[in-house]
Amino acid sequence: MAGAFSVEIDHCRELALLPGSVFEFTSRYIPVEKQDALLALYALMQAIGSIPQNTSDDAVKLAKLKWWGEELLAEPDAPSRHPVLRALWVSGVREQLANTLLLRLVTDALSQIDTIPDSDEHAMFERHSALGATGILLELALDQGHADDKDLELFGAATSTYRLVSGFAVNRVSAVSLLPLSQLAKFNVSVEQLEQNTNTAELAKIIQQLAETAIRWFSKARSGLDIRSKQAVSPHLNLRWAMEERRLKAIRDDASGFLKAGKVFGPADAWFAWRFVRKMKQS
Repeated sequence: MAGAFSVEIDHCRELALLPGSVFEFTSRYIPVEKQDALLALYALMQAIGSIPQNTSDDAVKLAKLKWWGEELLAEPDAPSRHPVLRALWVSGVREQLANTLLLRLVTDALSQIDTIPDSDEHAMFERHSALGATGILLELALDQGHADDKDLELFGAATSTYRLVSGFAVNRVSAVSLLPLSQLAKFNVSVEQLEQNTNTAELAKIIQQLAETAIRWFSKARSGLDIRSKQAVSPHLNLRWAMEERRLKAIRDDASGFLKAGKVFGPADAWFAWRFVRKMKQS
């Protein structure tokens, strides 16, 4: 990010490179010339996307999101300019991101305040496809890439459901509150029971089903994606999805172990990622 102040870059790193996160892992495989732009973008998504999950009351959350809505539309030299947006402007990336697309980050966050559980898998797909699509569209805009509407829906639902599943290792209570009602009914458990660390076996089975559902969506989307196309999605997005799908498979295969200790990326994942990136370069 030529010419940007180091404080902006450091702030982006603190927000975007969360320990153990997918982006913290995949950022190691981003070409040097694209690293800072993606750091700023992922920092922006984290700054806005984390607001619904913080412990503030709703009035504070709404005030923060209102401020972000105004900040996203402010002029580059506005005195209130957030360091992440300064990084985006200095890099020239901000000019590639339409206001309507950026404001989807705020709208998505608003929709997650006081969210009620989905009724079934279809409702879950509809909600997660919309939530997951925003980040994908923003990254596509940076690379002038393209994904068909159907693939975008599937990838959006899969990547957003991945965040839900992986969230059980970070904030179990928050994740449990978003479980589809149909799955609670299937295993005859309530949110309250799962929040109190009872019925752990049932929760593990629910997590396995969610992981399997997201894996199926990834598979369907990937079958229609041509990574060799000039209009293809970026190599980083392809790698991110591959690593999310890989971790989902590990969670599906050992949901009980995941609940006890979570899942982290290790040497085997690094070897997989290296081979995956190499294969994309050779395509």
